Amino acid sequence: METEVIYCGDCSEVMGRYIPDSSIDLIYADPPFFTEQSYEVIWGNGYERRAFEDRWKGGLQNYISWMDAKLKECHRVLKNSGSMYLHCDWHAGHYLKRKMDEIFGENRLVNDIIWKRTAAHSGEGVIRKYGTVHDNILFYTKTDQYIFLPQYTEYSKEYVEKFYNHVDKDGRRWLSRDLTAAGIRHGDSGKPWRGRKSQE
Repeated sequence: METEVIYCGDCSEVMGRYIPDSSIDLIYADPPFFTEQSYEVIWGNGYERRAFEDRWKGGLQNYISWMDAKLKECHRVLKNSGSMYLHCDWHAGHYLKRKMDEIFGENRLVNDIIWKRTAAHSGEGVIRKYGTVHDNILFYTKTDQYIFLPQYTEYSKEYVEKFYNHVDKDGRRWLSRDLTAAGIRHGDSGKPWRGRKSQE
């Protein structure tokens, strides 16, 4: 398999032809959402108009069958340590989850990630429903031996100054927290700790 190459074409055909079994670490898929709408955008310099159809002859079952071949190829090419993220929304997300459960296994869903939009989409004309405020990203793994690298971001200056308001002799900030909680605890958490009992 060549790397640093852009393959053009139907992804299930491209994967079947060029990508060997168990060779991919990470897959992110952003397929059509089964919105049954046409889309048009102005591209690049503002002169070119691009359009695509998210409309399906035969309805939902044809859409799911179309996705089935692609998701099976994704599973085939994914390494045992690999992960897949499938971007979808309310139109067919619950059907795609069932398909992913069928292909990857019911216990292979790690997270249903909510991607919150910056503004709600309620459609045009007369409003007859709540605004759509998020998409879903289904995070699946091929096995339980998957690799996951936690991502961290820095706290804002305001957050650090508000909560990490103690400074040690080396200039490092720290947060003071009470290890106990109010009220009497029962069970294991209510047993004495270092000679002290849980108290109200």
